[in-house]
Amino acid sequence: MPITIGRLSLWIIAGLLTIILLMQDKMPVTALEKTAVMIATDNAGRKVEIPRQPQRVIVLNASNLDLYYAAGGEVVGKPTTKALRPEVSQAVAAIPAVGTTANPSIEQLIALEPDLILGVNAPPHHALIPVLEKAGIPILLQTLENYQQILDTLALYGLLTGKQSLAQAEIDRIEAQYQAVRARVSGKEAPRVLVVWGSTESFNMATANSFAGDLVKRLGGVNVADEQITASQLRYVPLSMEFVARANPDVILLITHSTDEKVVGKLRSDLIKHPAWQGVKAVQNNRVEQLPYALFAINPGTQVGEALVILEKLLYPDDGD
Repeated sequence: MPITIGRLSLWIIAGLLTIILLMQDKMPVTALEKTAVMIATDNAGRKVEIPRQPQRVIVLNASNLDLYYAAGGEVVGKPTTKALRPEVSQAVAAIPAVGTTANPSIEQLIALEPDLILGVNAPPHHALIPVLEKAGIPILLQTLENYQQILDTLALYGLLTGKQSLAQAEIDRIEAQYQAVRARVSGKEAPRVLVVWGSTESFNMATANSFAGDLVKRLGGVNVADEQITASQLRYVPLSMEFVARANPDVILLITHSTDEKVVGKLRSDLIKHPAWQGVKAVQNNRVEQLPYALFAINPGTQVGEALVILEKLLYPDDGD
């Protein structure tokens, strides 16, 4: 009899273990993982307690949504934007929009009951912090102002989604593109470059601290705007037509806030027809180039490799392309 009872007990225990294992297979995240938290320092310098693997994420701008999706993430709220690449746009087509990046709806954010919001380190999202804190909703303010921050953000999102290998594969793909471009331009004569941010209201010059300026520097270009700055952290400085005439760049790259071709054409025309620029090499040699809005007016996220290839062709055009 003792032997029979012992065997029966073992069978019962084995059956219970099997049921538990089968249940775990159907649960992508355990209860412990759902409640586990970690402290993250965002790009605003804030230490924020966030879920280790959040389950209800809202992303407030296109670039971060692109990166979060590439790291295997799913969202419950998205920004109102036309800047997403087709694959991401299709994947989030049924997801509720919470307003534009510059003007998200705080009511919609709270109504969706997120356990994490991914925003940008900019005044409109800083303004959300007090209300979100009262509602117990953490928000990370991210900055994507250079190439390295794209890779770092992908790594963070891989940690949050629990899909580090997927995020690392995307990082490796981007790095391979970058190294290939670097190898092709290595040893070539460095062009003098001016990057102009333009709108109907004003023009600014982008320094090496800006996203486009960082890519230009990585490809060996000499950014003439850096000769104008006195504060090392400035990303943009006002455009001086006379300074540009003296700096005499080989190529001028134009980024505009508008996608309207008529507006873009007029901005470019106003620049190249300015009397002070008639002796500038870039104007004389017809090398005032418009950069694609989707890759340079906003951070390109996972498409940064494509942005690098475009810059390569504009900075070093004498390769028979």
